Amino acid sequence: MATAQISSIRLESQTWDEAFNLAAGLSYWKTGDFRMNTEHPPLGKYINALPLLFLDLKLPTDHPSWRARQTVPFGREFLYHNRLPAEMILFRARLMTILLTIALGLALAVWVRKRFGPAPALGALLLFAFDPNLIAHGRYVTSDMPMTCFAFLACTQWGEYLLDGRRRNLWFAALSFAAALLSKFSAVFILAVFLLLWIARRPGWRHFLQSFGAVALATYLAILIAYAPEAPALVPGVRLVQPWRRPVYDVVDERPLAGKLIRWSATRLGLAANSFFEGFSMIAVHNLEGHEAYLLGELSQTGWWYYFPVVFAVKTPTGVLLGLLAALALGFRKLTFPCWVAAVPALFYFGLSLTTAIDIGVRHLLPIYPFLYALLGAILWNTRRWLIAPAAALVIAEAAAIHPHYLAFFNTLAGGPANGPRYLLDSNLDWGQDARKVAVYLKQHGIRSVCIIYFGTADLSYYGIDHRYLPRTDQLREIGEMQCDAAAASVTPLYGLYVPPKELAWLRQKQPIAKIGYSIYLYDVRRNSVSTPSTK
Repeated sequence: MATAQISSIRLESQTWDEAFNLAAGLSYWKTGDFRMNTEHPPLGKYINALPLLFLDLKLPTDHPSWRARQTVPFGREFLYHNRLPAEMILFRARLMTILLTIALGLALAVWVRKRFGPAPALGALLLFAFDPNLIAHGRYVTSDMPMTCFAFLACTQWGEYLLDGRRRNLWFAALSFAAALLSKFSAVFILAVFLLLWIARRPGWRHFLQSFGAVALATYLAILIAYAPEAPALVPGVRLVQPWRRPVYDVVDERPLAGKLIRWSATRLGLAANSFFEGFSMIAVHNLEGHEAYLLGELSQTGWWYYFPVVFAVKTPTGVLLGLLAALALGFRKLTFPCWVAAVPALFYFGLSLTTAIDIGVRHLLPIYPFLYALLGAILWNTRRWLIAPAAALVIAEAAAIHPHYLAFFNTLAGGPANGPRYLLDSNLDWGQDARKVAVYLKQHGIRSVCIIYFGTADLSYYGIDHRYLPRTDQLREIGEMQCDAAAASVTPLYGLYVPPKELAWLRQKQPIAKIGYSIYLYDVRRNSVSTPSTK
């Protein structure tokens, strides 16, 4: 899995979020200022930016985007105008996500082996390691894989605590929940999972108070530590790094150390709560307002309740779908408590996905897959163990077929990645990851200039792409006078997402000469006629 991730990631430019996630994380480490990308908690960004602390990099706090809190230009300035190449910076940061993904696979194998045996563990691990969605999103600088990893650890260790009563499992579960919540706010669903599993075991109210008290304490401490850079120092005379946001503490405090500690703790709690709930409220408002989305050729601002069921159906490997159908038919009535430890998080989280108005990608379903693979390994081995081999073989075959374009994966039943735009766009298929591949293709085929509309935040000029404006459908004169060797369009705007649907209708009626990474279509426009384009 790591080999597939590393070999494929070197061919890709940054996805939409990566540069500003990375720049924000490094700014947290170096300045203690959380102004950038506050919509998401800091832990994942801390992790990805950690190896950059040992590189000679410039954090562009003197750039206008820093004071204006503009995340995209700040990330672009950091990544493409630094002392080291963008590829080196990205690769170091992405390795941290890959390590987390491998750690998650190890945790999956260890837990399934303990509760169900070595053969189910091997089956679960095969499905996990060759899942194209996990390979894809398990190598990017985003919050998706950190939350997935910590959520799995939290739920399985909570289950271990309910089974064995060991306090170390309780604290491991509590700290893992805190880490998941500090990676992504949607990890709050884990609290409901904890409660449902506790009800299933019914160990008593005293046990309930002790257990959830430990979770609350661990979460409180984790929030304090995560947002520690924003705290005023105990040492007098030290100013905060963002005096325009917080008061300046430069008055000598003559009180005893105990008084200073009390004052610091109270101030720290207020600052941490303010920073944490500011981000939490932003994501809540985002969910209420919705997010423009695409499904089956339709557009919506508030999404569809069936969006993620469709995503699951077309993006989950075929072998997994067939194995799941067999498991539902054969093993539903034979679930032990460890099976419920795997089933409850997956079912509850999937149920929650039906209510969200932010419908933008399979990456939001990642937390269910480790639990699903644990469940499949256990049920299939204990009922129809011969099904594990063909299920795993199908997953491996589809992973091999999509290499190295893992982000664009669609299963065989959906018609593969070539049919992807019929179902989904955005981070399911096109997230700006193929800018480098466009540069390579243009160079190999002697195409010197390209008129392009690109869905991404990578700097096309950085990769040597001579890019120009791509006319829209109603710009007939500009279409006839295009001064470029080819036209290119990312499939997300090409099919009308985030732009007026008819804006590129004239280009959709043409046959592309290449589909680069399945996400950017290239067209020959050197002999383009000036005839009136269709607006369909």
